[in-house]
Amino acid sequence: MLSLYRSILIVFFISNFLNACAVCYGSPDDVITIGMRMAILTLLGFIVSVLIGILFVIRHFMKQSKLNELKG
Repeated sequence: MLSLYRSILIVFFISNFLNACAVCYGSPDDVITIGMRMAILTLLGFIVSVLIGILFVIRHFMKQSKLNELKG
């Protein structure tokens, strides 16, 4: 129980350091906010395309495995 109180106190005292970024609470028309939003979308695009590529490779390996089982 002591660790719970200690954790609550730590979060309470350092909560002012745990602020959100400018995209979350900044003005929507600010140049930095627009740039951060585009950077986030670009990174999401790269991550999604890599994950789709990995899924296609796994699917290809599964098809090849089934074909090899049927042949031999």
